[in-house]
Amino acid sequence: MKKAGTLLYLCSIIVMVLAGCSRTDAEPVHEVKLEQLGNGAKSFVEQIKEKNGLYLYSPAAEDQYLIVNYSSVIQGEEAQFLNSLQAEAEDQTLTINLEELGTMDYQDKRLEGMRIFELGNAQDYGSIQIHKNGKSAVFDSVGG
Repeated sequence: MKKAGTLLYLCSIIVMVLAGCSRTDAEPVHEVKLEQLGNGAKSFVEQIKEKNGLYLYSPAAEDQYLIVNYSSVIQGEEAQFLNSLQAEAEDQTLTINLEELGTMDYQDKRLEGMRIFELGNAQDYGSIQIHKNGKSAVFDSVGG
């Protein structure tokens, strides 16, 4: 009887861990590493890696990605970085709010260069609205 109780307890823990790790609609955007991307997305990133900006990789019927790139810094100018990203999906519209900050300290640990966010399947949203520091923004380039 004690073994059955222990087994039930372990199964409950496993279910809670798996449920906690699954992605929900409450979290429409999550950060990924370059190594996790497919060849098409990696090729797109390779093309834009030297250019700062906001990029969308959006192939038909596949996962799409937001690439926020601040990897190029000109000596003597303020280095930009992504401080926060919040996203909300409502009525086939994905709204992304970015907070961009800057620093003259080139050793600042917040200077990450490029960050990549998975937005889900291209068919999940009819439109994407993007705001940077509270103002409407546009993608510097869209590929896919």
